Amino acid sequence: MVIRPKLYRSNEFLALESLPENAGRILELVNGEIVEKLPSFKPSKLTMRIGHFLLSFADDLGHVTGADGGYVMSETDVFNPDVGYISKKRLPVLPEREVPVPPDLAVEVKSPTDTKRALRLKVERYLAAGTRLVWLVFPEERVVEVYTPSEDVHTVGIDGLLDGGDVLPGFTLKVKDIFAGLD
Repeated sequence: MVIRPKLYRSNEFLALESLPENAGRILELVNGEIVEKLPSFKPSKLTMRIGHFLLSFADDLGHVTGADGGYVMSETDVFNPDVGYISKKRLPVLPEREVPVPPDLAVEVKSPTDTKRALRLKVERYLAAGTRLVWLVFPEERVVEVYTPSEDVHTVGIDGLLDGGDVLPGFTLKVKDIFAGLD
């Protein structure tokens, strides 16, 4: 007999996530299944660096969020990007809890418990929900994969430059600055 996990809708998930026993846990709903994001120091450091650069540039333009800021992507997806950005035009004021729309930019940093396949499937769900720019950061390879709805994936190496595209016009970030001081 095959036992399938219970699949949740976003409203059920949000109710479960807010229970006292889940305080301090970072949970996501991915295609109806609850997934816990586990902390890891190297990805956390990279996440903080990226968030710092984005916050320094975009604080007046929008909201930069961390991994505990959930975005309701669809009825079966509630994601907590490691770093998220949403413009104040789309969301003038951040709500107390989950953001009811997808971020404009989502950054996911691969942790030891992530698989590349799972992260890339998540990118597809981000783009399908309306996210306009996704960066997948791979600490071991020191590269960033850049995804947009209208273009093929673009890999930016350690000597390359990320840009905010039409999401954050004028924003640039050297990939080597993300990884500086990592060793």
